[in-house]
Amino acid sequence: MADGVKSGTEDSKPVLVLFMDGNPKSKQLTEQLGDKSLDDIFGKIVYVAVEFKKDGDDEKKYSVSAAPSLVLIDASKDEPKGKKISSPAPAGLKKELEAAVKEASKK
Repeated sequence: MADGVKSGTEDSKPVLVLFMDGNPKSKQLTEQLGDKSLDDIFGKIVYVAVEFKKDGDDEKKYSVSAAPSLVLIDASKDEPKGKKISSPAPAGLKKELEAAVKEASKK
């Protein structure tokens, strides 16, 4: 995950992290992230998928208590953008990611 945050910092892009495990909800969310409507926005962010580890360092740092969880990180500060992604459906996710890209481009 550190490489993804580093890449986001170097490229001035937000970082979307998927904390996932082997449950069906993680698989479903992974499939939703592959939606064609998200292709354009995924070119403007850094995407990282990591295995959820209860009580892991990254999980504690980003307040992740269960999988699957999506966290949007402001790589310039290496911190979450205030909240976890609330709408994993492609249309809602696209809207939240576009707002993050817009915010990152102001820096």
